[in-house]
Amino acid sequence: MRIAAIINTKAGTAASSSPHLVARRLSAVWKSFGHEVDIVVADGKDVGRAVRAACHDPRVQAVVICGGDGSLSRSLKHVVGTGKLLGVLPLGSMNYMARQLGVPFDLEIAAAALGNGVRIDIDLARVNHRMFLIRACFGAFAEFNRERDKARHKGGDILGAVVAGLAGVARHYPLVEGELRGPRGRARIATTFLMISNNLCEDSDPLLLQRRVMDGGALGVYVGRGSGPLDLAVLGLQAAMGRWSSNEGLVSGALPWVEIHTVRRQQTLSIDGDAEKMDGPFRFDVLPRALPMLVPMPAAGGNPE
Repeated sequence: MRIAAIINTKAGTAASSSPHLVARRLSAVWKSFGHEVDIVVADGKDVGRAVRAACHDPRVQAVVICGGDGSLSRSLKHVVGTGKLLGVLPLGSMNYMARQLGVPFDLEIAAAALGNGVRIDIDLARVNHRMFLIRACFGAFAEFNRERDKARHKGGDILGAVVAGLAGVARHYPLVEGELRGPRGRARIATTFLMISNNLCEDSDPLLLQRRVMDGGALGVYVGRGSGPLDLAVLGLQAAMGRWSSNEGLVSGALPWVEIHTVRRQQTLSIDGDAEKMDGPFRFDVLPRALPMLVPMPAAGGNPE
């Protein structure tokens, strides 16, 4: 197999390591499995160009993103439909997808796991034309990520970025008002938290955001109860404890599609951890088993999903 790996030097933890040293280590591991290897070290828009080039290379069977959830998510527009396997090595801040798929956090061990990995096909979610892997959020969480990212881009540390994110929520207190439309009817909403996930989330470690399955063909829809600061605090505290299916601050359910029509047409969304501005209305749906992924071989009797 020929593996094309792209190392995003701007990913959350990549900046603290030598990307060229990482490249040499990865190359040595994969070649020990008999694979051919192309590795590109890139940042900014060069990451997208490198992914696109790998996806257009007929010799490449697998494209591995060495970065975080945002890097992986932004690669989808290049990878989907090419037949290439998509893999991830965790160099981001949260690395939800790597955790979900059982990818180790030691890079050499992770590279070996992918070098001896297997293919699985997982669902993708989509809002309008933007595909995503994990979740898209409106309201307080999107505002938190927007302010956090601004602080990180200015060179701040993780703690400072979190404080900036919380300050942004307190300062702007974003309220999402509008209407949800789905196969079961319509509902008016006024909330500070609205999340659409790729398959349903379950209660888990707060750093995991575990989905029950990755090929269930459904969206998880989570709407915060109420619109006051206390409602948001109750919801946020339980979410910080890893509670999603049992979160008393949320109304939740599974839908094959949902449309969100907001009073304010342009919204800031947090899509797989990155803040993006988008114009509504917002149409969410699922692309069943649309993404082939390279993942570690499951333990005997286990399931890589």
